[in-house]
Amino acid sequence: MRPPEQIETERLLLRKPRMDDAPAVFNGWAKYPEVTRFLTWRPHENIAQSEALMKRSMDGWNGDSNFRYLLEIKESGILAGMIELRLEKEISKVSFGYTGAYAQWGKGYMTEATRACIAWAFQQPAIYRVYATVDVENIPSQRVMDKANMQREGLLRKDSIHPNISPEPRDCYIYAIVK
Repeated sequence: MRPPEQIETERLLLRKPRMDDAPAVFNGWAKYPEVTRFLTWRPHENIAQSEALMKRSMDGWNGDSNFRYLLEIKESGILAGMIELRLEKEISKVSFGYTGAYAQWGKGYMTEATRACIAWAFQQPAIYRVYATVDVENIPSQRVMDKANMQREGLLRKDSIHPNISPEPRDCYIYAIVK
């Protein structure tokens, strides 16, 4: 079971990354401290770091667990962000994580992409649970999950290191939706 190379929504094309996407990724979100604040990696200092991210993202499609999509706005071709589906070893689960382009915040693109990934997952007979974790202070991301009809299931204490905030693990909420 592998996700499709493209998922289309009303306004977005979720597609595999390409090397020539690196400048748009760097300039759209990877270089911004305010975008990477709650991520597990630091802001990129140069396009070479975004190129390395594109290489890892493309290589992920050769495996069987991590599949990153770039969110391309159909109308303009501009990138709205990135979402990664992670197929868990327990076949019944899928987790995901995302980041949005700074200029596209607040336009509903991440909710649209999240809903599309959930819909794909639940079309797979063996998948019963889709989940994600979010830093307790990341209110916008919590809103995305709420709008995607995910339920906050609980608090995971000292769950994830967000190096742009603290070198120590931070508390996160776990959100999930089941079929």
